Amino acid sequence: MTSLAVDPADPTAIAARAASIVGADNVVSDADERAVYSQDIVQWDAPIADLVVRPASVTDVSALLQLASELGLAVAPRGGGLSYTRGYVPEKTGTMILDLTRLNVIHEVNEEDRYITLGPAVTWQQVMDELRPRGMRTVLTGPISGIYSTVGGAASQNIPGSMDTILGLEVVLADGRIVHTGSSAISRADSPFYRYYGPDLTGLFLGDTGTYGVKTRLTLRIERIPEGVAFGSFAFETLSDMAAAMTDVSRLGVAGKSFGMDPLKNRTATKVSLREGAETLRDVARGSGSLVRGLKDAARIVAAGRDAYDDVKWSLHLTVEGFDQRAADAAMAATRKACAVHGGRDIEPSIPIAMRAKPFSIRGFLGLNGESWVPVHGVFPMSKARDVVRVVESFFAERQPLLDEHDIQVSYLSSINGQFWLLEPMFYWMDAVSEFHMRYLDRKRYAKFQAIPANPDARAAVMRMRGELRDLFFGLGAVSAQIGKFYNLADALEPETYAVLTSIKDLLDPDRRLNPGNLGWR
Repeated sequence: MTSLAVDPADPTAIAARAASIVGADNVVSDADERAVYSQDIVQWDAPIADLVVRPASVTDVSALLQLASELGLAVAPRGGGLSYTRGYVPEKTGTMILDLTRLNVIHEVNEEDRYITLGPAVTWQQVMDELRPRGMRTVLTGPISGIYSTVGGAASQNIPGSMDTILGLEVVLADGRIVHTGSSAISRADSPFYRYYGPDLTGLFLGDTGTYGVKTRLTLRIERIPEGVAFGSFAFETLSDMAAAMTDVSRLGVAGKSFGMDPLKNRTATKVSLREGAETLRDVARGSGSLVRGLKDAARIVAAGRDAYDDVKWSLHLTVEGFDQRAADAAMAATRKACAVHGGRDIEPSIPIAMRAKPFSIRGFLGLNGESWVPVHGVFPMSKARDVVRVVESFFAERQPLLDEHDIQVSYLSSINGQFWLLEPMFYWMDAVSEFHMRYLDRKRYAKFQAIPANPDARAAVMRMRGELRDLFFGLGAVSAQIGKFYNLADALEPETYAVLTSIKDLLDPDRRLNPGNLGWR
């Protein structure tokens, strides 16, 4: 790194110093660009970062963190950018955003030892494109936004799933030190094949929302895609019945993917453009294991049509796997019986078929007609599902006049991945579509969305209800992922437990420069 004298209050000098590390083309000083980088899906009232820097290596990241420490800058690591909890949004002025998108290299796929090592900005779509032709996949499942969402972001946000299948990390600490976790930290044998060797240092950096260190490399467990797969979709009259069926199916231990949708999602899920629908059918035909089965699955989607779920109230969608097709079919028969107990009736499984072939999309972060969208979620024990449903339905019933006044629609997604139940209510309302959103969309195809006028009253009502629902989930003992600056970890944990986490923060980042405000640390 070239050493240049710099006044910490001079943004031009700071940019020049950063450029000496990553090159001038990888330092963003323009105010409008910095404003876009300083927001997420929610579009918070927040400061704008002083500069945005794009490192290309772990040594770049180390040098930039040393520079930030020298100049007294806060640092906010940013990956795919699809946070909705202020995960990287600056807490204060004097912040440098690390745009990690150049750290997007897949370093190794080891089929023999069953792992993949990659940079934090590798998207879940990239991972699938790399592994699927090999008949492989990661054990940890990426989020639906995986066309842009990154593996590093999922690890930092602790997305619900098999986080224990993250085998090891490379992390840069606030002072620039580079550390490794898992078996890759062993000086005499640096293969990242195993996670546990002494205390679980890997786990320390998972779910930290970038407050303990900046992840620059990750290793994930991979597995062979099972030969047998079966799909099922079931209609229910109530959310409570669907939730009960989901938990019973989960206890069978056979469903690889299980998610539920509400009446609004049922009406809109199949209403995609002709181009998007054609792309999905192509992926279905290619991705079903055999050409014949793929063509049959694609034909089922076409036969179901765009209006297949219009009259369905609540729908549960299941993907079941087996060693061979006979095993998968037998498992699906068991799930069908479990759903029937709660009044579930068979409907055409076009959605799980399509999701299997094309699991990632970004289109859903706006409504069908450009409505603004923001979710809030809670993760609960399966035994509490029906109790949570009653409380949440009462919550929205009490606020129906406010929803009607501002033409706010509410939708629900629910899922079971492991031994927990996740409920994610989502708010939709007409409001101005930001430049941030347009960066992720086909600007030409969705240009009409930019004509939607601002609706500050509806937005204020949504944000108020979202906060109230977050607090309601908090009172019910929910666990949250993607905590960022929105979910209150400090009050959720026992004081002694939070004090331990704080002491680790003070040890690793004594000046609290990494993502101030996240997890309650400022």
